[in-house]
Amino acid sequence: MKATVKLNERVTLMIEEQKEMETLHKAIILANYPKVCSKCNGGAVILDSNKDKEANVYVNVVCLKCGAKAKLGQYKAGGYFWHRDFEIYNKNQSAQADEVPPEFDENGQEV
Repeated sequence: MKATVKLNERVTLMIEEQKEMETLHKAIILANYPKVCSKCNGGAVILDSNKDKEANVYVNVVCLKCGAKAKLGQYKAGGYFWHRDFEIYNKNQSAQADEVPPEFDENGQEV
């Protein structure tokens, strides 16, 4: 079965799966992405995707107001879902939990 899903004025997807329910599932999930940011409660969102060095593809909804992202997830058993909670990426998020952040004086200089 084939399905055409128009996400916005610039993005139209053609989905084709052998099983009708798989086609419908993908079409429904992709067409119903979060349209309002849950972090700032109102920022407009855009669809975004990127690929890392290992060729893994990541699809996100990004808030234009605060920069928070909601990811498209994939179930281990198959199928997709949108994370409803937007997250703001922090470069230092991957730092060790026991790592003490630097201290700064009133001039912004590291002590």
